[in-house]
Amino acid sequence: MKIVSRRFRHSSWARYRTGRGAVLISGLVVLLVITLIAVTGMETTVLQERMAGNMRQNDLALQAAEAALQAGLAYIEEQSAPPAASDDGSDLVWSSCTLARAAIQDDERNHPCTRFDEVLKDWHGDPADVQSGVSYAEIAARTDGGYAGEIPGLVAQPRVYIEARYVPPLDAERAAVGAGIHYYTVAAVGYGGTKQARAIVQSTIAKVYRY
Repeated sequence: MKIVSRRFRHSSWARYRTGRGAVLISGLVVLLVITLIAVTGMETTVLQERMAGNMRQNDLALQAAEAALQAGLAYIEEQSAPPAASDDGSDLVWSSCTLARAAIQDDERNHPCTRFDEVLKDWHGDPADVQSGVSYAEIAARTDGGYAGEIPGLVAQPRVYIEARYVPPLDAERAAVGAGIHYYTVAAVGYGGTKQARAIVQSTIAKVYRY
């Protein structure tokens, strides 16, 4: 009986040790699964935060571009006479491509038929080096719409580019004084809080001046 009792105690101790090992392994597996779920959740949260941040920056850039576009349209609307369109935009309006100018290949960068392409290239570059068009502050100061001089929170202020196209009437006398339809294409670029966030918008307005 003593020998049997010893064998029984030995068998029970072996099963007890085996049970403890199984519980330990199961616990480690559960802990590993929980850790993987937690890490995946953190990565998802970080990704969502980045996406939300990018969307916010893109919204800032779009709103800045829209503000600049509205300032450009307001500037044209407030003019009682056609602003002088020139190659240098001295009156905040640039000349557009015509058949006569297309035949003349002078300064390619400031040529009316290729100028807008150069403007877009400039606007897609480093915001600190952008020079094309006119600044938002300058065109806002020339309007009566109460536009702010600068938009806070942006890596760079918006820029506006206005091109004028003129369709004269058939009457030569009326055409001589500028009567007819004047088309103005207003383009604007806006930047967000980072260099990567930017938006470009464009609109065309037609205006007939009274003479």
